[in-house]
Amino acid sequence: MDYLVIARKYRPQTFGDVAGQEVVARTLTNAIRKGKVAHAYLFTGPRGVGKTSMARILAKALCCEQGPTTAPCGVCTHCTMIADSSHPDVLEVDAARFGHVGEIRELCDNAGFAPSLARVRIYLLDEVHMITKDGWNALLKVLEEPPRHLHFIFATTEVEKVLPTVLSRTQRFDFRGIALDEISANLKAIALKEGATLPPSVFPRIARAAGGGMRDAQTLLDQLIAVSDEGAADHDLDLLLGAARGDALAGLVGRLIEGATAPALESLEGLCAAGAAPAVILEQLVDHVRTMLLVQACGKDSLAVTRLGTWSEVLDAQARSCTPEKTMRMCQVLIGSQQALRQGVDPRLQLELACVRLATLGSVQDLDGLLRRIERIEENPGGSRPR
Repeated sequence: MDYLVIARKYRPQTFGDVAGQEVVARTLTNAIRKGKVAHAYLFTGPRGVGKTSMARILAKALCCEQGPTTAPCGVCTHCTMIADSSHPDVLEVDAARFGHVGEIRELCDNAGFAPSLARVRIYLLDEVHMITKDGWNALLKVLEEPPRHLHFIFATTEVEKVLPTVLSRTQRFDFRGIALDEISANLKAIALKEGATLPPSVFPRIARAAGGGMRDAQTLLDQLIAVSDEGAADHDLDLLLGAARGDALAGLVGRLIEGATAPALESLEGLCAAGAAPAVILEQLVDHVRTMLLVQACGKDSLAVTRLGTWSEVLDAQARSCTPEKTMRMCQVLIGSQQALRQGVDPRLQLELACVRLATLGSVQDLDGLLRRIERIEENPGGSRPR
């Protein structure tokens, strides 16, 4: 019952531990070193990329017994209490629950009180896009002229919903999605520490499924370790993701390229019967055809292909069997099907429609080549028919 999930167990504890956010870390450490820490920061970016972790590390840096310091000790009373979210001078507020004007006014009323333990007080407000307009209006005065001992750290995944008057009063940092190789390296290191036996192929797949978020990747790794007895396999990850197995997916793509509509739909039926989710299959098809297009354009050894981690001999052969024009058209059909899913179309129906369209594409002609043929016909209307 004392088990701590991987995402919490391996949460970053120093600025350098936050993967993929080197610019933000360097800016904050320089500000601390030069004594130019702003009174309000806004951290924005996708979920699971280190916004809250960076905010807590900044709070530790300002409150640590050895601080202000760029390398908080992590063992003093202040650091341990901040890590446990129990420090009386570091208030963490979930704005999704406490973003109404009443709660914000109470927060502002307490802003003038001096810190009880640390040298400063820090308000860490998460999901601030959920704060109401009246709530922001109640906070603006304190945000513009805060007490010397008070610092605000805001975090949000939807910065476009934050009022411009708030943006102008904060220093904004945009957190980027973490590169796949950085996530893969982090997962490998964690698996080694946990004593988990995992095939190397699962780490890039987990990283891609997480969409650039370290926390989501670590959660998937935790599930994969839990679902496996002795050692995890790719099949276990397929089950967790609701995904089609690589060889089965490649077989489906092969039938689509050949124009075999009925066999392709039979393959699709088998994938769904095995537990693969239609929306996930559609996403896998997009990734597969995308890799084919990149192989055609850049070659299998290019960085654009290797960073995806989805290349195989079968995929390479399929890329050679298609023209770039047909591959591009396949991508367009699949992306259009993904967009239709957002409008509430049944995923299974949309996937079947996409497969039928792909299987009936036939030979897609190069548009530039067709235009050149039309130009030749117009230039020589009475001559022989061009081949």
